[in-house]
Parts: sequence; C-alpha cells; structure tokens
Amino acid sequence: MGEVLLLKEELHQLCERLGQNNFGDVMVVGGGISGIQASLDLATAGFKVYLVEKGPSIGGHMAQLDKTFPTNDCSMCIESPKFVECNRHPNIEIMTYTEVDNIEGEAGDFKVTLFEKPRYIVESRCTGCTTCVEYCPVQYPDQFNQEISKNRAIHIYFAQAIPLKPYIDESCLYLKDEKCTICQAVCKNNAIDFTQTGEKVEVKVGAVILALGFEPFDPKMKAEYRYGEFQNVVTSLDYERLLCATGPYEGEILRASDKKHPHNIVWLHCIGSRRVTPGENSYCSAVCCTYTQKQVILTKDHDAEARCTIFHNDIRSYGKDFERFYQRTEKLPGIRFFRSYASIVKEDPVTKNVTIRYSTPDDGAIVLHFLHQ
Repeated sequence: MGEVLLLKEELHQLCERLGQNNFGDVMVVGGGISGIQASLDLATAGFKVYLVEKGPSIGGHMAQLDKTFPTNDCSMCIESPKFVECNRHPNIEIMTYTEVDNIEGEAGDFKVTLFEKPRYIVESRCTGCTTCVEYCPVQYPDQFNQEISKNRAIHIYFAQAIPLKPYIDESCLYLKDEKCTICQAVCKNNAIDFTQTGEKVEVKVGAVILALGFEPFDPKMKAEYRYGEFQNVVTSLDYERLLCATGPYEGEILRASDKKHPHNIVWLHCIGSRRVTPGENSYCSAVCCTYTQKQVILTKDHDAEARCTIFHNDIRSYGKDFERFYQRTEKLPGIRFFRSYASIVKEDPVTKNVTIRYSTPDDGAIVLHFLHQ
C-alpha cells in the first residue's frame, strides 16, 4: 500500500514538472498494473501517453493472479476495467508485443527506438472470432497458464486481453518452414499475414517512466527444490493458476501427477531470497509471507479439510493490516507454521507423494515430513 501511495505522489510531482516545462508526451514502459495506473493518471492529466508492453497484452503478472491480499478480491475484477479504460482513452496509445531498443537524449527531449515484433495478424482486419485458433493443429505449453495446460500456436493470450486479438508464436509450423497455412485458409477476413516482419519505430517524448515489474525466481536453479523434476512441486505462480477459475482446471486444485485433489500441502518460504548462496538474493521480497498466507486461506476456502504447513525463516508482515492477515491465517484449523529452512528430498515412484526434510525449532533435530495425497 505504501508503494502505491508513493507512486501516486511521484506521478503528481511528475505531472507538475511536465506541465511547468511543457515537456509534452510521456512513455510508460511496462504494461502491468503499475504501468496501467501511471498511464491512466498521466492521460487524465492531459498528457499523450505511449504504453509499451513486451508481451502480447497489457496486464502483467497481476492478470495471472486469482485474488489479491489482504482483501482477497478478484484480481481480474480490479484490473480488467482498467484495461478497457486504457484502450478507450484518447490520450493513450497501447503498443503491445513491443520492446525498447534504445533511448537517447535528456529530460524533456528523449528519442526512444522501439522494436515491434510481428504478430502475423493484421489487427485492423481481425475481429477476434478465434476461428483460426479452433483449426490450428499445433499444441504447446500455455505461457499464461504457467505451462500447466496446452494452447495453440495462434491464440489470444487470455480471455480479457487488450488488444483482444490473437497472435502467432514461434511454435507455428509455418514459421518452422513446414508451410502449414490452415489458419490462413479459414480466416474469412484475410487477417493472417505471414510476411510480417519486425519493425523499428522512433518516438519522441519528454519523459519515460519505467514500470518493469518483476521476473519470478527460477527454482530450477536450486536442485534441492526438485522443481521440474517432481511433478507435484509447483511455484507460487503455478499455484495461482490452479486456484483461478479461469485457470487450466477451472478453479480446481489438482495434482499434476494424477489430477486428484491434494489434501496435504506445504509452502516453502524465502526461495531465492534472504540467502547468501550463489544465484540467490540476500534481500527480502517484502510480499512473499503475506502472499503465501493468502494462498493458504484460499486453499481452505476450496477444501476446508486441507492440511497446510508453512516453512518460513520468519514471518514479515509488511503493510497495513498484514499482521492481522497473518493472525487470521494462523487461527485456521489444520494450519501449521514451522520456522525452519526445508528441502525436498524424495518422491514416491508410485504415488508421486514427496518428502520434506526440515529441522525442528526446539532441538534442531532433522525431521522428514511425508507429504501424502
């Protein structure tokens, strides 16, 4: 909450400076919730805004979340109206599938070179009917759903995407020189164009706001977590898609190994942070503790009998009412908090259940926690 208030104050100060110096247009790099809100605030203040996003749609990681803490309101219910507002605002030009190639100049006079990647779709002709998606023969892991489900080589990134138009990714057979043109044949509006190439565009602006978001830590870097090796080990973003009604299992929490409901779930904190080992970060992310607690509460909403265990370094409840949120989680039945680092040691070859190794806080004894289904 403090970060949002700070952003609003900084935007207010920026608007004043831009107005005083007559800087003109502004570029916002990053189409997540911060970039979207910054664009709306600046555009409403009268500035022309270029909203640049490297992905095929604005929305960022918030679009992947099921709920947001501490209110546990629907993430997309909060964010999607802002998508529409951005798309309709006369002062905002949305540039998706676009990356910043170079910036030169000084405050008040920047020249930004952008690289627009080809979507292989003529957006002015496309109606978003998705007939092309139905006929596409290629299936590949869906990036939006954290590769849990499959998608087509031509597809709309997610249901509420802006722009609500498909794009063709690198898994397309035609782009692999296999000359598949099925989607082109079934498109009644001739909107598919395989001759498109990347294009460089230059834009002059008076100010640039970087709202670059974050990249999740890749636990595959640390063998002790067995992510990518054991089927039923998932990241927090994977779990968000499992929780979400628009996710791969339509809101059902199912194990990858047998598509059954898990009733005994463990969360490991501080993966990739608060460590001094190579490849990890020494700082605290400031959100993971409360983020985990939110997932525990939602898990209990899905299954009141679920047993949830949280292994943590310590609990850091940053933000207004976040301590109360922790207390709410702690009081739920079937919830256990253990202050201990933990590692994943083995997987049952038949049931695919996993075993967690950790030390007890009292005497430091090594304990094996068997995670049965």
